[in-house]
Amino acid sequence: MFVIEVIPLTRGSHIESLSYYSGTAYDPGTIINVPIRSKEVPAMVTDTKPVSAAKTAVRAATFSLKKLPDQNTHHVLPAALIDTAKELQKTYPAQLGAILYALLPPEVRDGSHALEHTTSYTHANVQPEIDVLEAAHEDRYISYRSSIREVFAHRGSVLFVVPTSAHIEPAVEMLSQGIENRVVVFSPTLTKKKTLASYESFFDFTSAKLIITTPSHAYLDRHDITHIIIEQSRSRHYKAKVRPYIDHRNALRALAHVTNRSVTFGDILPRAEEEHARREEFYATNGEHPKRINLHAKLRIIDQKDKPVASKPFELFAEDTLEHMRKVIKSRKRIFVYAARRGLAPVVACGDCGHIFRCPDSGAPYTLFKTYRGDEEERWFLSQTSGKRVRAADTCPSCGSWRLRERGIGIQHIQRELSEKMPKVPVMLFDHTTATTYKKAKIIIGRFFDTKGSILLGTQMALPYLTEPIDSTIITSHDATRAIPSWRAEEEFLALLLTLRELTDDTVILQTRTEPDELLTLAGQGAIEHFYDEELELRAALKYPPFTIFILLSWQDTKEGALKTEAGLNDLLKDYKPRFYSAPHSLIKKTKRYGLIRILKEKWPDPKLMDMLRKLPPQIKVEINPDRIV
Repeated sequence: MFVIEVIPLTRGSHIESLSYYSGTAYDPGTIINVPIRSKEVPAMVTDTKPVSAAKTAVRAATFSLKKLPDQNTHHVLPAALIDTAKELQKTYPAQLGAILYALLPPEVRDGSHALEHTTSYTHANVQPEIDVLEAAHEDRYISYRSSIREVFAHRGSVLFVVPTSAHIEPAVEMLSQGIENRVVVFSPTLTKKKTLASYESFFDFTSAKLIITTPSHAYLDRHDITHIIIEQSRSRHYKAKVRPYIDHRNALRALAHVTNRSVTFGDILPRAEEEHARREEFYATNGEHPKRINLHAKLRIIDQKDKPVASKPFELFAEDTLEHMRKVIKSRKRIFVYAARRGLAPVVACGDCGHIFRCPDSGAPYTLFKTYRGDEEERWFLSQTSGKRVRAADTCPSCGSWRLRERGIGIQHIQRELSEKMPKVPVMLFDHTTATTYKKAKIIIGRFFDTKGSILLGTQMALPYLTEPIDSTIITSHDATRAIPSWRAEEEFLALLLTLRELTDDTVILQTRTEPDELLTLAGQGAIEHFYDEELELRAALKYPPFTIFILLSWQDTKEGALKTEAGLNDLLKDYKPRFYSAPHSLIKKTKRYGLIRILKEKWPDPKLMDMLRKLPPQIKVEINPDRIV
């Protein structure tokens, strides 16, 4: 008889370990099913001892051990994966099981696929390094192809990671030429049959492979992987949206560290964190580091100085913009119109009492958008923060007024305006209401590229699908696009402008009602070196990453309950001097509070702090270096 100690593999688990007795001994790292309350969940074995060796502990226990059920199947996790999770535990306040769960492929989590055994080892004879590749899309892929050929020449495999499934197909097209039979693809959009074929190919060790995947399958282990490429490394999609909020860029770097593999961060504008590490020579420079990014499309600023008056209402598109669009359409070319916000309007307010319609869960203003059921139009409120969706109200709940006003400009409002200004031009809408699946997104993009003289109106989610050049891009509102609620706002805005210039053949038009500043000049010139100089200097002065680590605590309760939680946190974390503040849209009935801790980079990681945060109740959300702190 044996005492089996396990860690449950469940999302956001706060359970550190559990013990059971069994007649079978299991090796550490084995995945088995264990009973917890009324159901069985997967768990990883961390230790197996004969009952005789654990007799003292068993007698001293205040509870009786449960018997493990018979296991139909079980498999062992790769040592590299377990070591990676242990490495991440130093910087993420989560239990080992929760981190492992976040790293495991979905088929392994639900037990439908067992990982085949592969011997992991560190590549001791290789001198690995982390480097940064800063270049336009075409130039990056030229460099990637060269790196892949070099690794293949040494009989190694390459792990190529992209942020979303939308980036898979372009990556395969640009990298697979001549090595089609050595490319393995994993994506959440694959069918079960294709996923099974990918697993079979992945565990075929007769030749080195190029594995192209999203983070969902990036931690599958092959002993011959020597190089990891993280493409579009600044993408926010690398940051998980569920506990324990793993940043897969950090996780892949940890995987490379424990297995002694090289890493390349590639993007047109890598994050300031990567640039700082490159300047401090913690990271190497891949190729020749550019001071400027040379792009074909020019950036044209159109200053909208007109102000709406009674005789002349607000105009969304400047006359110069409309004239440019008419010329492009007349030439049978295509236009991409970029909209920063979803729906009809980002805010709906009462015209009499000023009441703003808000989500009761998050306190954030509702976005108004419309859908169609047959020919019937339906209007909905959607919270961009909590995801709550309800029917749009007809009257104000505070005063009963019918005078509800839409504030701000959403993508559906822009669609209506385009239809009025250019009634004969085909306009395809690409947002979360139309491109609800990968297949539907491909259909919309296919129609756009197949239709000459057409307009694609889309949000940022459309960008990965623009794999063919477009003639012109229109950014409808500089002010709305730049209003990013993030301490990375300047960096994100510059990256967007550079990306749109890269996707465009001729002209990117930016409409603005504010005075153009230096950032627009830098975007027009592609002067990224100058931008980094100023951005890093400002972040150092403000004690922002990469010079400090942000740890953000957030919770929601009544005003009294939220303040009581805050008092407990302040007492627990007083040595770290947390700064507490309310969310901008907090309500008395549902107050949302934040606690921000700054840790100097040289004092990170902090094991004592991690232990404290790990013991906090689950209703307190803990994020490391979130992009938003308000």
